[in-house]
Amino acid sequence: MSVVVTGGLGFIGAHVAAALMDSGEEVVIVDSLTDYYSVDLKLERKKHLLGKAPKENFFEFDLVDRISVSNLLNEVKPRTVIHLAAQAGVRLPVELTHKYVESNLTGFSNVLQSVIENRIPEFLYASSSSVYGDSTDVPYSENAVGLSPISFYGATKLSNELLAKALTANSQTRSRGMRFFTVYGPWGRPDMAYFRLGASVLTDYSFHRFGDGSVRRDFTYVEDTVQGILSLSLQLAKENPGFSDIVNLGGGNPHSLNDLIGELEQISGKRIVITNEKKATGDVLQTVADSSYLNQLTGFVPSISLHEGVSRFYDWANLKENTNSLKKWIG
Repeated sequence: MSVVVTGGLGFIGAHVAAALMDSGEEVVIVDSLTDYYSVDLKLERKKHLLGKAPKENFFEFDLVDRISVSNLLNEVKPRTVIHLAAQAGVRLPVELTHKYVESNLTGFSNVLQSVIENRIPEFLYASSSSVYGDSTDVPYSENAVGLSPISFYGATKLSNELLAKALTANSQTRSRGMRFFTVYGPWGRPDMAYFRLGASVLTDYSFHRFGDGSVRRDFTYVEDTVQGILSLSLQLAKENPGFSDIVNLGGGNPHSLNDLIGELEQISGKRIVITNEKKATGDVLQTVADSSYLNQLTGFVPSISLHEGVSRFYDWANLKENTNSLKKWIG
């Protein structure tokens, strides 16, 4: 039986799909190629994946299309759906919040409903540390009560968790929400700070820092995130039908944006020119994961250091074919 990965040409989705393919799994990818960031970058990811899977395993449609979602899952009948498609980011202006609704609420519920109707055993989906809002009770625990996201994005992710728990409770499906913590690495999202910092080192791109750089993030290298997802998927299969839970997927070792800047400057041997901007709406002061439940379930905790992760990203970005595309991907 196969694994369906939605958002399979996105940053995390493409890495998950590649890891599954490398392990011998048959992977079916669904992606709508939205223009939230460079479609060219998503197509480059697709080129790499086409070397591992036939083109017939790639489907392009919007998850808002409930009939297409249902038809695909009914035809493929996968063992697992890993739902990573979403409208990402916390900074979309209010006039574009409908994009969050369409992707993160309507699209999510369409996939979830089709998973349950087709009696698919396992459903894993992307949630976010954004559900914790600006809580100062760190590290963030999955057992925290009274969650209050401060971004529309975070609110949609918390809604996903509630929907999954409610709808899978009396079904044949096991569900698991994974709260990601600032994932970074090669083939990443051009709207994220580390990607733009890489472009500023390797091209003439000017880096804009929102705030004074003291905000702290639980940076999680994408390879660690992928290993966590696959480990959680294997463990979920052991649970009973109707099971549902939430797991933090972060290492619990936060660093500031200024730490990230310092690492890139040290690794590249270059000084980054910074333009300061006021703190962005929706930015929280810190994110720190309590990873004890992840460790209890899988025996795994993200461990790739910021220095090692940034080094790997820089080596990728410094490849000639990638350096030439950095500014184009950022837009």
